[in-house]
Amino acid sequence: MTNCGVEILPDELQNELQKIAYGACFLGSGGGGGLDTSFKYINDYCKGGISKNLVITDLNKAQGSGIVVAYMGAPQKVGDVKCPDAICDGVKKYMDYKGVDLNDLKYIIPIEIGPVSMVAACLAAHRMGKAVLDVDGAGRAVPTLDLITYGTNAKTSVTPTILCSENHHQITLEISEVISDEKDEASDDSSTMESLARPVLCLPLFDQKAGLVMWYFPDVTVLREPNACVPGTLTFCRELGDAIQSKPKDKEFLPYIKELFESQSIYPAIKENYPAIREMCRGKLISATTSTAGGFDVGVITIEDEGDSARHYTIIFQNESLILWDSNYADPLAMAPDLISYLIEEKPFTNGDIMRGDALKEELHKKEIVVYGIAAPRVFVTREMQSNIMSVLNALGYYGKYEPFWKKQTLSMR
Repeated sequence: MTNCGVEILPDELQNELQKIAYGACFLGSGGGGGLDTSFKYINDYCKGGISKNLVITDLNKAQGSGIVVAYMGAPQKVGDVKCPDAICDGVKKYMDYKGVDLNDLKYIIPIEIGPVSMVAACLAAHRMGKAVLDVDGAGRAVPTLDLITYGTNAKTSVTPTILCSENHHQITLEISEVISDEKDEASDDSSTMESLARPVLCLPLFDQKAGLVMWYFPDVTVLREPNACVPGTLTFCRELGDAIQSKPKDKEFLPYIKELFESQSIYPAIKENYPAIREMCRGKLISATTSTAGGFDVGVITIEDEGDSARHYTIIFQNESLILWDSNYADPLAMAPDLISYLIEEKPFTNGDIMRGDALKEELHKKEIVVYGIAAPRVFVTREMQSNIMSVLNALGYYGKYEPFWKKQTLSMR
């Protein structure tokens, strides 16, 4: 530990990044890129030997400029990239666009929680000799840019947005804003940028995946404003991953991991960010199907109740798990923005990790799966964020209202 956060030594980098990926897999609600993909990135990156530290900086100690990075696209396609080349190319392009010396950039900022999202930000920061900021823009993985706090809550401009392919093709997307005296606050064009960026991913040059660079902060202290980001989540993922990997076999998962969620020992805001975690259901993993289109993996996971073969649970996902249904009830058991995470035989998976092609991996058929609900971070309380998440759920066919799972009393919940 340093007075600015965490400093990871070269000989510890591979192991520590794997902890981050493991925790981010559980906290990503099924998305944020595959765990297997993130491990591939880490192993490939560390293959040639590491000679410098990775610095993770506490938001309360941070001073200077930062930029948000990610890989955007369908999780099954993102596994093909060589991390973090496209992201680093995009950062250089972005700083040229802004006319800012790359040496003046202090921080790389994760876009969301997820194995690839967190690991890609860390590797890009390490490659470029920057620190990575201990925050993210959602407290989970999300399917669309308008669910990221940096634009929707912090009102940071999406112009420019840089998309970079593995073959060094780059597209710069800009939205011109008409200045009006009647406007009393900055607008958020994240949904417009989403509608521009997704078709780019479908071009043959990009093949459903790209390095994404956007949301530049000349001074990252603005992220200390309420709901501008979710602080402390990178180090929380690291501690969560370590706890999951080292859990004694004779201990039940929920009470064991609940202590970490409630301890506030990692970062004071974590308990406030995630006020509840609960087991929602358990059973046998029966099937999963997915199709890739428009930069999304969209699909359904079916679980047979462990005590009643006639009762089934269904997870609907669009990259991320968004709705959990119980065949015995008319209303969802859980729904976004609350997190829907699961363990298969006590190991976390993303929705992409359980697939081979467009179907469930044969070796996972009928394996025990336990699904957990985790209360959404408070950043989703803003009217815009609530409206944006409901638009995503509407597109999946759900037109009811949002009900937090942790305020319900349902027989399915353990």
